[in-house]
Amino acid sequence: MHSFLLNTPPDIKPGPDVLEIIPETSIGIDEIRQIKTFLSRKPIGSTQNTVIIRNAEKLTLPAQNALLKTLEEPPGNSQVYLVTNHPDQLLPTILSRVQITIKQLSNEIINSQSKDLLSKLLESTGVGERIKILNEAGFTRESFLEFLDNLELILHNDVQNSQLSTLNYQLIADTRSYLKSNVNLKLITTYFASTLR
Repeated sequence: MHSFLLNTPPDIKPGPDVLEIIPETSIGIDEIRQIKTFLSRKPIGSTQNTVIIRNAEKLTLPAQNALLKTLEEPPGNSQVYLVTNHPDQLLPTILSRVQITIKQLSNEIINSQSKDLLSKLLESTGVGERIKILNEAGFTRESFLEFLDNLELILHNDVQNSQLSTLNYQLIADTRSYLKSNVNLKLITTYFASTLR
């Protein structure tokens, strides 16, 4: 596989055979065309062409769809790196075509309160109990976003844990999206509690 998902940029020196996409706002179809053109040319000073897409979560939906074929079969001897801390904002079809090499994050980075709260939620017996647990946590919009970020880190670090099977990137992405869309916080926590089974 020549396509990778990372949470930190790869240690690759800039050069004529390296194309780095650093978005200001979003990454659209034009940038994907630029990537395809770059990868189709012969490398100048090395054996391969390399593309690094920073903040890959900023790929628009049409751009992600356009990128699928390139990720599946990068031309020649080329490599494509998607760099993001929010893989949940990428299409599942994108994630299925890349080798996920998220660097292990230390447990100190993950808020221990988030771990404890997640344990309580996973051990609860029903939706009502989960709603009560979340209400008692006294979340604000900002602290709930931070909690979601921590849950994402927990998922990255412990993908083998079968207890986390009800927690997935899509649930985190949907909940984050509702938070950013100014949906009522109580409705969001209720949605989260009822979807986490």
